[in-house]
Amino acid sequence: MRYIACTDILTSIIERGHKIVFFVADDEVEYFRKSLNHENIIIESVHYKELFNELRQSKLRTIVNLIRIMTSGSSKEIKNTTIKHFLKMQYKEEFSKGFGPLIFLIMSVICWVTSNSKWARTLLTLLISRLFSGDIYNPYFVKYRPSTLLISSLGYGIDPHIMNAAKRYDCKIISIPHSWDNPSVNGYRGSKPDFAFAWNRNMKEEMQIFHDLDPNNIIIGGVAHWDKYLNGEFKPGDIKTFCKTHGLDSKKKILLYALSGPTNFEKRFTVVDGIMNLIANDLKEYDLQLLVRFHPLHMHTVDGKFVLTEKFAEEYTKLTQKYGELINFWLPDQPHLDSNNQLSMSDMYSMAEAICHSAILLQEYSTLILESTVFNKPTINISMYKWRQLANSDQLEKTRHLSHILKYQSCATVRTFKELEANIINYLKNPDIHQENRKQLFENEVNINPGVAGKFIGDTISDIMSNRV
Repeated sequence: MRYIACTDILTSIIERGHKIVFFVADDEVEYFRKSLNHENIIIESVHYKELFNELRQSKLRTIVNLIRIMTSGSSKEIKNTTIKHFLKMQYKEEFSKGFGPLIFLIMSVICWVTSNSKWARTLLTLLISRLFSGDIYNPYFVKYRPSTLLISSLGYGIDPHIMNAAKRYDCKIISIPHSWDNPSVNGYRGSKPDFAFAWNRNMKEEMQIFHDLDPNNIIIGGVAHWDKYLNGEFKPGDIKTFCKTHGLDSKKKILLYALSGPTNFEKRFTVVDGIMNLIANDLKEYDLQLLVRFHPLHMHTVDGKFVLTEKFAEEYTKLTQKYGELINFWLPDQPHLDSNNQLSMSDMYSMAEAICHSAILLQEYSTLILESTVFNKPTINISMYKWRQLANSDQLEKTRHLSHILKYQSCATVRTFKELEANIINYLKNPDIHQENRKQLFENEVNINPGVAGKFIGDTISDIMSNRV
């Protein structure tokens, strides 16, 4: 929603005079009718709960959807190793009880067939079109008679429903996946779009090979939500104000540790404690402090307040008491429906400001590897313990999306605290280490239509609607 509505994609489409019907979460309809109050914008419910419950309650739909997730096209040169090294292990664990192993074995055989036969993938898509028919959306296509459907995926979750409904009403489908790893981590497409937008050449190649899309209908557009980084509109505030906001000492160097979701690493607080032990002892001469940014999934709502989940709050308290002012925790804001945060990029710009003011960025195999290149920031990839308790770091780095990004060697990957200490010292003494690699990653994967990606994508969508593409 934000990727389209908060960028120049929406601005460009509206300026061309097109009318847009936004389908939003069931309980957010009234909020968006107020916040996107425009004569050419209509808000409707996407019926998420109803369709998601339908998916969970139907064993056949669930199994077919899992087969889709574990299916991917390939070529002699390019394989979707994310399916092999991560997704299959994850679902094998979930089918470990009762008749689960037998069911998983049967599914694996089917997935081998679908992954190795384009005809089998065509039959899979046909089956999905029957099981995820999207009849619930028929009244909207009759009422609005849209010429084009914009969808932010290649057909994952409930998206195949509305994509299949669009096909029945001769409505063009344009996919705009909102993240660099979508084509490799979410399995095979649930439906075939007429056109698709990619961030970069690699993403286009994955769409073509993994999803059997015509390369002539895949358009490289760039990263729309990073436009303000690249056109100069984003400007970080002064460091003293930043430090005051986050309880930091402006005279000390900042290590920023941006946590990923809580299910990724169970021992992440062991990692935080280890980092702090280095800061308080072996790295004491470098005058460092740690800012830990919690992922929103570490939070939950209690009595209308967005607070840390209890088990994380206990760790938070222990570490704060142990290390005092050397460590500070950044609790993210909730995008409340009664505020302006829902359609704001403020959280993203706050993270960008934190990256700018930090000496080193610490992260866990996330999009921040790409984002940090925008600001040419030394970055350390924390690769300790197991990922979701299923894959070790060697297996994880064999996945398609990560192996492609990590091959640039734009960041240091550490597996021990000794390696972490050594790389922190190296970056503090010479921040330009890996600078050329960061620049190469930026130029190849990020710097496409710099500063005007949203306008380019929006204008191209309008051209497609007008049959000029």
